[in-house]
Amino acid sequence: MILKKWCFFLLTFFFLAGCSSEEEINQSLKKQQFQVSEDLAHVLWNIMTTYEGEYNFDELSDNLQKLSTGKLKPKPLNDCYASLTESLEKKAEEKELLNLQAANSYLRKISNMNGIYEVVKDRLYYRVLSLGKGEEIKSVNNTPLVAFREKTLTGEVLSENVSGIRIPFSEMIPGLRRGLEGMNVGEKREIYIHPDLAYREFPKPEPYSLIIIEITVISP
Repeated sequence: MILKKWCFFLLTFFFLAGCSSEEEINQSLKKQQFQVSEDLAHVLWNIMTTYEGEYNFDELSDNLQKLSTGKLKPKPLNDCYASLTESLEKKAEEKELLNLQAANSYLRKISNMNGIYEVVKDRLYYRVLSLGKGEEIKSVNNTPLVAFREKTLTGEVLSENVSGIRIPFSEMIPGLRRGLEGMNVGEKREIYIHPDLAYREFPKPEPYSLIIIEITVISP
């Protein structure tokens, strides 16, 4: 009788252990599938965001359905990559052109406003936000202590330091370096910099974007 009880106990234990092991495998598989599904969603979302405006969502869904049913023959990936790269390059060129047009239009607009000073025609302007009574910055070899806020045309802040930082003239973008000329300690300016004197094709925030810098000279 005792032997039968032990046999029943062992059979029950191994059965439950087998069920538990199978359940753990299923849970692990589900967890892996969930993670892969989430990661694929992020990848697809990033790709779709990158190509926003370049595709039709209904056509994308239709093509996926055709691929899954065999109605559409799979295309070599190298051909797909080449086509997508060409599309992205074309989109970037169009955006660069739009940014340049926006920069040129904005500078033409402000060039005739009261209180706007021209440093380089069609390329660099500034206005004085508050006067300074301290020493004038004269030497390009200086490393002035400045507080600044760098913005886009839409007001997005790209970088800033309101407490003060020393920046060598040699490390400044040309527009900022030229825009600082003649400033006095305590003076605050807003400098409008064409992409040619800013970051040009460098994507900050986008290639060929106009940059606006509010800057205060704290000490020479």
